[in-house]
Amino acid sequence: MQSRYSDIVAEGAQIVAVSTDNLNGADRAVTSFGIEFPIAYTSLDSTVPASYDVFNLFGDGLASASVFLLTEGNAIRWQSIGSNYRHQVAAETILAEIRRL
Repeated sequence: MQSRYSDIVAEGAQIVAVSTDNLNGADRAVTSFGIEFPIAYTSLDSTVPASYDVFNLFGDGLASASVFLLTEGNAIRWQSIGSNYRHQVAAETILAEIRRL
């Protein structure tokens, strides 16, 4: 998503990543990938992914890699829930879905 971040913002959308990882090495990861959008680290608290029904889907105690497009009132308009931790959604797909909404 970082590679198309400016295009996503130009469409009036915002990106917020949520990670249940702890903060060890977080700054290094953000710097090395050049991430410009905010990342909310929940420090191993599964409340957020559990509220979207994407926590522990595979019995691994992890949040599934997922993408949600929400309205300003937080209603889910589109989602892609990963079948494994490597799940990636192409930025072009996300842009197409933003434009469709």
